[in-house]
Amino acid sequence: MKRRLLVLAVLGLSSQVTKAQNAEDSLRVEQLEEVTISAIRAAENAPLAQVTVNRKEIEKQFFGQDGAFLLEKLSPSLVSYSESGTGLSNYGQMRLRGMDQTRINITLNGVPLNDMIDQGVFFSNFIDFGNSIESVQIQRGVGTSSNGVSSYAGSINFESISLANAKPSAEVQFTGGSFNTLRASAEVSTGLQENRTAFYARMSRIQSDGYRYNTSTAANSLFFSGAYYGEKHAFKFTGFAGQSQNGLGYTPVPLALIEQDPRTNLVSENDIDNFGQYLFQLQHTYRIGVKSSLVSTLYYGGAGGDFPFGYATDSLGGFEQINYPLYNTHTGLMSNYNAKTGMAGDFSIGLHAYTFSRRNLEYVIPNRNNPYYEDESTKDEIALFAKWEKAFSIGSSGSENLKIYADVQLRQLALNLGADRNFLGEAPAIPTRNYTFLNPKLGISYHVNRNWQLYTSFGRSGREPTRFDVLGATAVNASNIALARDVNSIQAEYVNDVEVGTRWNTESVALELNLFFMQFENEIAPIGEYIPEGFVQVFLNQQASTRQGIELNGNWDVGNTFSQSPNRLNLTGQISLLQAQISSYQPAGSNETFENITPILSPQVNGQFDLNYKPIKNFSFGIGARYLGEQFMELTNNEDLMVPSSLVLNLNANWNFYQKHSLSVQVNNLTNELYYTYGAPDFNGGPAYFVQAPLHAYATLRLVF
Repeated sequence: MKRRLLVLAVLGLSSQVTKAQNAEDSLRVEQLEEVTISAIRAAENAPLAQVTVNRKEIEKQFFGQDGAFLLEKLSPSLVSYSESGTGLSNYGQMRLRGMDQTRINITLNGVPLNDMIDQGVFFSNFIDFGNSIESVQIQRGVGTSSNGVSSYAGSINFESISLANAKPSAEVQFTGGSFNTLRASAEVSTGLQENRTAFYARMSRIQSDGYRYNTSTAANSLFFSGAYYGEKHAFKFTGFAGQSQNGLGYTPVPLALIEQDPRTNLVSENDIDNFGQYLFQLQHTYRIGVKSSLVSTLYYGGAGGDFPFGYATDSLGGFEQINYPLYNTHTGLMSNYNAKTGMAGDFSIGLHAYTFSRRNLEYVIPNRNNPYYEDESTKDEIALFAKWEKAFSIGSSGSENLKIYADVQLRQLALNLGADRNFLGEAPAIPTRNYTFLNPKLGISYHVNRNWQLYTSFGRSGREPTRFDVLGATAVNASNIALARDVNSIQAEYVNDVEVGTRWNTESVALELNLFFMQFENEIAPIGEYIPEGFVQVFLNQQASTRQGIELNGNWDVGNTFSQSPNRLNLTGQISLLQAQISSYQPAGSNETFENITPILSPQVNGQFDLNYKPIKNFSFGIGARYLGEQFMELTNNEDLMVPSSLVLNLNANWNFYQKHSLSVQVNNLTNELYYTYGAPDFNGGPAYFVQAPLHAYATLRLVF
């Protein structure tokens, strides 16, 4: 009997030791994963305008939509538009504080997602991305130093799915709904295994007709991540690849045609692109000591595909297509050292270097092997940064309630624009464009008490022009060769950004109020003459301009406030008020000057609110409202050329069954409103828009095993 009791006691002790060891291993693994993004992300209480959203919150908003359409639900001052009208798939863009997507730094685990030469991101290249994201941080304004293109309007950092916290599981999702939309995804996660490895993989497929005519989507994507976690070393490989075929609808439609048929698309029904993107990154994390670590990443990526343009050759039905394929490759290395030194504060230093190449071709379909135009552009960059923060104790509280943050980045890059000498009939000597930027940031935060924080920060950032900014077209041609040769035709642009805000957090309420003032120097804008071969205006540096405003976002657990029923009734919302101004503008070829005008597509009011109610444990539903104020389409501020304001209501419901499974329904545009979020003057000088979809719905079934 005694022997049996002794054996049981030993087994019980062994079980406790094993559990403790597993908990310690999980904590160590989690810490090794966290430091991979800590170097470029801001802390939760940093003196910056930022929102960090975890996987649980992302899942509440995600039903398969592309990145831009998901992000606008998560942060103030973001607005997107969809070329297909659905806000689900196909091409789309977003703007932050009225500035376009090429001015937003976007990374995955610190690795740039932007095209380095044209600086944009096309989420339609890798669909269902939100399904494999653990968290995302959206910084508005200059923010912290990041890798890749300039953090000019802001930066967005995605963190790939966590392998440290994942449990062994398999999951499938099915979405169906309006416009013959079908989406399917399947994923598997091993969790952390006894040999200290973990793996995750997802495959997705989506197809949809789109709302506007000939804006269909047929796309696939794959996401994979695997890691090994040692005592002090961790190796993590993350990669994705996507391929999409989209019916093209990139031309805004004149109002007169919209009134006849809102689904009108002026692009040929035969124009269907075939584009893809991939990225592979290998990270090594070395925990040097309890308070220091070194994170290094080697990455390789690329994108490419076909982009056809069809047109009638005669009145008898003749038709021809020109293809504008492009191909990118991107190779880079980054390394960050992080240390917590106690009395001296916490600091990070980092290095990022990459080389990027782009091939642009043009040929008449089907003569792929005989292009009439071909060039290659390259961009090489090396950047260094250093960050430091230190907490101090002031007053009688004894706590470290004051924190000072400092950050400086040095970027040096060379942009080489290629040209096809045979196409031009001459040897174009296009000089290298060299840029050096020193980007400083400084911030202070003060905790008045455990619930209330005040902060302020200043940041400056410089941004080089894109290839399209310089050329105004996809190719170097007779109309823009002089601009390409003149390195002074367009200068780098700069922004000085001041942010002042306060945060209030209790068990029931979380509020952040932020005031910002952005002052621009040499802002790059399409304000020159039209390029005949490019059908766009020349980009030039405009006069001094400013953007200032107020941003408020918050979450109120109403149930916990009044009835001690947490998460029963919840209200979330965000609103931004923007005042943007350019000191003066003189249209090309005109003697008239316009003073103190508003930049294009910069709405004064942008807000959204969601009210969610959970009547029983496993069921919830809610209603959301999105208001977008008027926006000017052009710089003379002609009131006949405005994107009208809109108010859109959406409904959602979610049912959890058998604990892990769920069924959710999303009904958008309940009032069937005809609305737009983007517009531009047409070639006749009238208003033209991208129509967004009327009343439509999607349902998503999620099964977890």
